[in-house]
Amino acid sequence: APRRIIPVRAGSDIVYTANEAPPDQKIPFHHELAQVADPPAYIFFYCDVPAETGGETALIDSTLVYRYVADNFPSFMEKLKEHGARYVRTLPQEDDPASPIGRSFYNSYQVSSVQELEKKLNDVKGLEYEWQPDGSLKVITQPIPAVRMIEQQGNHAIYQWTFHNAVIAAFLGWEDCRNDRKKAIRFGNDDEMDEATLEAIADFMEKNKVSYVWQKGDVFALNNRLVMHSRNHFTGHRRVYAAMGGEALPLDNKCKINIASPGANDLSALRVSNPLAFGFWRLENPEETAYRAIKAGFRRLDSACDYGNEEATGRGIRRAIEEGICRREDLYITTKLWNTYHDPQHVPLALEKSLKDLGVSYVDEYLIHFPISMEFVPFDSKYPPEWSNLDGEMVIVPNDIHKTWAAMESLVDANKAHCIGLSNFNCQHIRQVLSVARIRPSSLQIECHPHLSQSKLIRFAREAGMRVSVFSPLGGTSYISLNMSTQDDLLFEHSTIKYLSNKHSKTPAQIMLRWAIQRNTIPISKSSSEGRMKENQGLFDFCLHHQDMESIDSLNKNRRYNDPGVFCEEAFGTFCPIYE
Repeated sequence: APRRIIPVRAGSDIVYTANEAPPDQKIPFHHELAQVADPPAYIFFYCDVPAETGGETALIDSTLVYRYVADNFPSFMEKLKEHGARYVRTLPQEDDPASPIGRSFYNSYQVSSVQELEKKLNDVKGLEYEWQPDGSLKVITQPIPAVRMIEQQGNHAIYQWTFHNAVIAAFLGWEDCRNDRKKAIRFGNDDEMDEATLEAIADFMEKNKVSYVWQKGDVFALNNRLVMHSRNHFTGHRRVYAAMGGEALPLDNKCKINIASPGANDLSALRVSNPLAFGFWRLENPEETAYRAIKAGFRRLDSACDYGNEEATGRGIRRAIEEGICRREDLYITTKLWNTYHDPQHVPLALEKSLKDLGVSYVDEYLIHFPISMEFVPFDSKYPPEWSNLDGEMVIVPNDIHKTWAAMESLVDANKAHCIGLSNFNCQHIRQVLSVARIRPSSLQIECHPHLSQSKLIRFAREAGMRVSVFSPLGGTSYISLNMSTQDDLLFEHSTIKYLSNKHSKTPAQIMLRWAIQRNTIPISKSSSEGRMKENQGLFDFCLHHQDMESIDSLNKNRRYNDPGVFCEEAFGTFCPIYE
């Protein structure tokens, strides 16, 4: 609608406008400024005068719309993802108050002359424009992404696909004497969009909206990246103020220094573009599984010397690279230093063995597998050495973990490992390393699932600048065959998990993996089934609500399945607690 600029005392860099479509017309659902490359992150509303009737602000979850379109119109969604959308609109030379889209091209582009406007338009790659005989301007935007993955906002893990566009708003609302709404949008490759599909999407949004009834003085904030809004028609006078803003003001990029968690100067490790990892513990055919996992879309691969399958895993990785499925730099490969190699002289040798087996020149992440130092077992005598020496005995030896960590740091210096971190360490173990680290650990890997939530440890690690990956995110399933869990431990059959599975039309595994993601952790799943691999990645078209998260949190009973304090004594006669 025509925009009226109003000067404000708060500053000349603030644009305060009056912009309201006629009251007898709905404003269609949209993300504010979705047709631009960098839309605002937040919108704030304040109701000064509520309407006599109607005028509600209607809201809908953009991820819900994404899922509806992906499930019901998959080819439409694939084209939208691949090509984006182009918007077609003819703007008048002067503001047209009779039109809901009557803002002039001077006003829309904030220019004062045609020359200034053309320069602005010519600077946009892919944008086309055409002057009309009546002096109006027809603009066809450059292809603009129409589906967005929202990864993180602030300290919150989001990882949701959103139907982030103005496609339906344009289809329903861009109609006046200059514009035909049915011609207002097209795919980014200039193919037409199916009208029946657009009608179905619009109908779904209307049926699933939530309308907020304004009262005088009401204020609310809207996440413009996750929620679409609209305005219902109304009668009487209505005044609702809106303010748009970008990202939240950045917090200090430094944690408070305290005894519990020495401050991290660099929190970049907490920002993860891919929150899913594939694990290689106890796999029957690791070569084929590694290949299939990469083909299915996994790019974070979690390995370890102790898994005994790095040669086969490496062959699967090479096959995927040779076939052009991925490049080495697309992968994030983790492996681990085993307990028998903690002596500083053995640390680089252990990594070189893993690099040779995996067929790579470096790993993205190298972790100390356990805070347990054991008697050295020669590489050519027994590999992997597992939990016992050549005499079949588990022998714990004195070791200065600080010297082990210094040897880990040298691997970064040599560019053999890009990051180094810890696995199965508790808070005090981490403090020990942090107290001497020249290169701080960037990650922590721990057992974590609804029966073992580890909330304090996760918080401690993240406040120390460490991202957290979690193994066994589905609970005790993998431990039944090892007699380390029972059928009673299976979370798949728990009533809470099954209820949420039905509520969100997702599998129990997807519910638990989604829970892990929303807790700012990276779940490590594994399966030899291609179907399960794809299922375990279907986590980004829904979210667990606050109450859902709390209900899963309540399942915690501090039940640990991978506990050296238990299985080492049972298997080797060595009592080796590390978590107490």
